[in-house]
Amino acid sequence: MNKLQLSKRIYRTQIKKYIPDLIIIVIFMIINGAATAGVAWLLDPAIKKIFIEKDKLYLYLIPAAIVVTFLVRSVSLYLTRIQTINISYKIKESIQKNLAEKILYSDLAYIHDNHSGKFISNFTEDTSKLQNVTQTVALNSTKEIISLFFLIALMISKDIYLSMLALTIIPIAAIMSKKLGKRMGKAVFGVLEANEEFTKYLSEILKSVTLIKIFQGEKGEMSKLGKVIKNWIQKSMKVEKTRLGSAPMMEVLTGFAVALVVFAGGYRSMNGQLEVGAFFSFLTALMLAYQPVRALAGINVALNEGFSAATRIFKILDVQTLIKNSINASKLQIGEGNIQFHNVSMRYKNGPRVLNNVNLNVKGKSKVALVGSSGGGKTTVLNLIPRFYDPGEGYISIDNQKISEVTLESLRKEIALVSQDIVLFDDTIKNNLIFANTVASDEEIINACIKANCHNFISEMKDGYNTVVGENGVKLSGGQKQRISIARAILKNSSIILLDEATSALDTESEKIVQEAMNNLSEDKTTVTIAHRLSTIKNSDLIYVIDKGMVVEKGTHEELLNLNGIYRKLCDQQTLN
Repeated sequence: MNKLQLSKRIYRTQIKKYIPDLIIIVIFMIINGAATAGVAWLLDPAIKKIFIEKDKLYLYLIPAAIVVTFLVRSVSLYLTRIQTINISYKIKESIQKNLAEKILYSDLAYIHDNHSGKFISNFTEDTSKLQNVTQTVALNSTKEIISLFFLIALMISKDIYLSMLALTIIPIAAIMSKKLGKRMGKAVFGVLEANEEFTKYLSEILKSVTLIKIFQGEKGEMSKLGKVIKNWIQKSMKVEKTRLGSAPMMEVLTGFAVALVVFAGGYRSMNGQLEVGAFFSFLTALMLAYQPVRALAGINVALNEGFSAATRIFKILDVQTLIKNSINASKLQIGEGNIQFHNVSMRYKNGPRVLNNVNLNVKGKSKVALVGSSGGGKTTVLNLIPRFYDPGEGYISIDNQKISEVTLESLRKEIALVSQDIVLFDDTIKNNLIFANTVASDEEIINACIKANCHNFISEMKDGYNTVVGENGVKLSGGQKQRISIARAILKNSSIILLDEATSALDTESEKIVQEAMNNLSEDKTTVTIAHRLSTIKNSDLIYVIDKGMVVEKGTHEELLNLNGIYRKLCDQQTLN
């Protein structure tokens, strides 16, 4: 999008809804502009009536009028800024909510293709830059234009010839600010990219601090981070230097303008063409006009700053979501909970096929396991059931209903997932549990934890269910985290359970406890399990062996052993018979 398109979009999506508030702000701006010009206008009668004519009445009236004028100017300016700040922060809030909604509802593939640090940078730096456009540029510049209008009108009323001479500063300032604006656009885009790089790297360090310490990589990481920070600082300095470039330019231009006006005004006064009071009133108006002109000269600079941020924000907002409800999507009706894969093939973006013509039949309330070597496609099969991804070919059905034709809400409501990658919020155990069911009673929570074999250790904690688990459950052991995640899945009470190597990272003792909890979770549920330890799926109703994206074997544990194929080799590797 070009700048005009960006401006229209910002106005249409963010500013238009505040038109009534903006009208009130403009009224305050007009009052402020008139009061500003009023200050300069009062100097003319002040000099005439007080210093030349020695009128005692005006000795009291004009100072009083000046105080009232400054009071009106200050109050109107305060109200203008307060209302402007309110609107600009509401706009920032709206943009951040739009970004959050976009990310939360985006395809999993898009989230995985982008670093979390990028999104954090978009939320913080980019939205702040765009807020500045609406606050400092769009609204404050309007105030400056109105003030400048009144001041120019006053200047023209005093002497049109001096006004024409003084106003030559405006086109010169506009030309120079346009050049600075182009430089600012490039500089700001660079600093936003540098900030994103810094946020990404810092996020990586925080997630990998244990690994860094054990491999004694502090010096190396500090060196890399130092370079990232230096790049960010250098580009930030370039932005500020570019921004400040308009200040000396305006100082010099204003100096020339004032000097010319003093010379021309003095010449006209000597020839009797301009009164002293009118000249000082004109000169004051010119000096007051310096601030609006300087501010307006920086508009192009600030606009380019905001447009760079807006480009990055709208790039995210415009990403097309592929995993969404079809036009005539219906609610999933669960009967037995049968799951079928019909000639399903799948490839990730710009990658090779990971599934090739897969057919699966998972009977309702049965326990089915998926086994095979790493990278064979097992996790992809699991991810297709809740529509984290859609297959490239074929389709998946639950109780003879294509999952692509039912609503995502009704589909995912019937599915619970327990993975080896446990996600816990930095919150209490109770709040982590009720994330699956916000209306669950204390009794339901405790019963779920009893079934998940975690009630006892939770009760032994000082704060019990109100214990804060830390970032991603750092204060808990692996087995404890896994049992809490199982309790959370039990609370959801879904018809279909997906288990993705839920015990692979546990010791033997913890595995037995967690396995018992998973058995309680999957009771009378359709369960699909990916297992690394084949001992955990020996009693499955059906086992599919997936290799290189294809189903190569299927049967019970005993049937597959008798085939003497891939499954038998996997079992022999784990010394199972």
